[in-house]
Amino acid sequence: MATEHARSTISIPQRRQLAVIGLSVAAVVIFIFFIISYQLIFIGYTILTLFIFSSYLVLWLQEEGRKTSLPSLKNYPSVSIIIPSFNAKETIFDCLRACKRMKYPKKVEIIVVDDGSTDGSYELLKKVKGIKLVKNLKNCGKAAALNRGLEHAKGEIVACIDSDSYPAENALIESVKHFYEDKKVASVVVFICANKPKTLLQKIQEIEYLISFGFFFRTIASIDGLYVTPGPTALYRKRILLELGGFDEKNLTEDMEIALRFQKHGYKIKVCHETVVRTDVPETLGKLFRQRLRWYRGGVMNILKYIDLFFNPKYGDFGLFILPTTLGAGFFAALFMAWTLMTLSRNIVDWLWPVVANFSAGVEAFSATLNSGIIVFQSAWILGIFTLSIWAYFLIKSFEITNRRLKARHFLPLLLLIVAYPVFIGLVFLVAYIYELFGFKYSW
Repeated sequence: MATEHARSTISIPQRRQLAVIGLSVAAVVIFIFFIISYQLIFIGYTILTLFIFSSYLVLWLQEEGRKTSLPSLKNYPSVSIIIPSFNAKETIFDCLRACKRMKYPKKVEIIVVDDGSTDGSYELLKKVKGIKLVKNLKNCGKAAALNRGLEHAKGEIVACIDSDSYPAENALIESVKHFYEDKKVASVVVFICANKPKTLLQKIQEIEYLISFGFFFRTIASIDGLYVTPGPTALYRKRILLELGGFDEKNLTEDMEIALRFQKHGYKIKVCHETVVRTDVPETLGKLFRQRLRWYRGGVMNILKYIDLFFNPKYGDFGLFILPTTLGAGFFAALFMAWTLMTLSRNIVDWLWPVVANFSAGVEAFSATLNSGIIVFQSAWILGIFTLSIWAYFLIKSFEITNRRLKARHFLPLLLLIVAYPVFIGLVFLVAYIYELFGFKYSW
């Protein structure tokens, strides 16, 4: 079923060679401009960011008054839930309980695909009633597990749910309605929130998810611009999924790949904000780094695979605006981080050397450098304040979508999300592009 599309990734290494040359030339040109006038490039980037944020603001203002809730269906389609599970003993049973609590007019088929687990979860799953358990003898990856589940699914709609995710009781009954907005709807994605955030890092991700899957998803969905069907919970029309060959088993981010494939073939992806699914998020920097590195390398992989969609008027707003401003932003984030690290290294040497040679003169030179920098970047700061103001509006609306209120406990995570988190994300993007440049082996 997925063979044709799995094989299509074979062309990626050939495309990578061309892409490496193109991106290298672009990086060199941008670095030259950095050298000529770093301030000018910085201000230009700030203006571009302000333009993008303003565009999303306009889209939101057009979308905000539109009623999103849909009437109940007269005849609900049959549904199969597919849960891929690999060494998920700590979470899979809570996931199953949440799935069984979901309300739906028809009996829902639950298929668990154990993908070669070695933690004893398969033996425990055999004792669970009300599920169809499928066993892979070895670990084949999430996409392969989903395809295996598709082979057994009898429902018209398949809901793919991660084993560490917990849908709300009304998740199915609300999200299924959106398939009937348009006959071309191939997938419906559900609003995703961080589950019970405890650590400071998880609380930062809580706000990040609110903005990304709340405001951002609802806004770009209004122009049919969704470019990913997030793994925690996404529903698919099985007929279309099979028609296109199932999930790409060689792709790091199968949820992005299938969404881009839908877009390329003229199908639509809708978002449902009338319900929610909670998902566990990484509690340590190491786990978050590995997760985001996979996401961003998968993004590069899919940029190469679907490069023909970029700036292609055939795909309307999706090709001309959404893809360049979202997936393309990672390249510039990596470049800025590389330049920043180089500049900081050089400046540290420049600042420390006078201090070592002559302490009082060094401190004086250091202060003068800081003051000069402050004056030079005043214009960028002014533009940045406007951009930050729009972002703050996005944040407020994201909380409103989920019927939440900003509280004092959100202040520190929010501050770190603005000040420190982008540095971390920029570093991960940089590592992702370095890995791609040197062709490091892909790993889940």
